[in-house]
Amino acid sequence: MRLQYTGPKPLISSHGINFDLNKEDKFVYLSIVAELIQALNHEYIGEKRYIYMTSGRPLDNELILSIIQSLNPSLEEDVLERRRIVNAEIDEEIERAHSNKLLCEEERDVLIKNIEMLRNYRTTRSLNKTVYYSGITSIAKIIKNGHIDHITSPMYPKFMHVFHSLQGVLSKLHPPVDSSIDIFQEDEHLQIRLNILFRT
Repeated sequence: MRLQYTGPKPLISSHGINFDLNKEDKFVYLSIVAELIQALNHEYIGEKRYIYMTSGRPLDNELILSIIQSLNPSLEEDVLERRRIVNAEIDEEIERAHSNKLLCEEERDVLIKNIEMLRNYRTTRSLNKTVYYSGITSIAKIIKNGHIDHITSPMYPKFMHVFHSLQGVLSKLHPPVDSSIDIFQEDEHLQIRLNILFRT
């Protein structure tokens, strides 16, 4: 299992391949996820405030994978299962393309070649997504178990994306954990804060 950037979500048709630039590869968020795990995964004592300074550079891919995998030993099996599912979905798309009567033979051939050409691209994106959500789930569990009441970071779009993902996973825990996001200015810099709203 090896992490690598692929790109935005592909939109495949009989006329060509386009990319949905709003659906970025989860790879771009993996370093933030791994650093959040490093920052949060420790003992918490009383009301002490913890500060973690990032290096400012993305972590090495192997280090990212080892950090996320350390909290999910079944990650490799999860990735293999997801890859199997994505390949089965691609095979079904190819079958549907073969039997598509609305397309002429040349359009069917183009569609099938386009689907097949992006098979590795799509399976790599699915690997990145599986690793990403494994990391997000681990962070949500750390937050819940450590009774962390907030996380603050500089207001960067990638942190906003990760915090939104965290909100989604926290809301699906049993019992669910509510949260909110605040954006505020401090020392003339925009900050983002994920507030964890534990039920009493």
